[in-house]
Amino acid sequence: MALLASGQPNRALARQLGISERTVRAHITSLTRKLGIPTRIEAALLAFQYQDTLTAH
Repeated sequence: MALLASGQPNRALARQLGISERTVRAHITSLTRKLGIPTRIEAALLAFQYQDTLTAH
């Protein structure tokens, strides 16, 4: 989720994580459902808002 804050497209996230773009989409879909957020953009904004907390671990 922390990578969403960077605003990079799925393809770039996939390359960075060493996984397929399809897997990135699946993870983002899972995150948005679990958080009750309707769109990737809102998830990215939430990730940006809590970026310090997400990267502290």
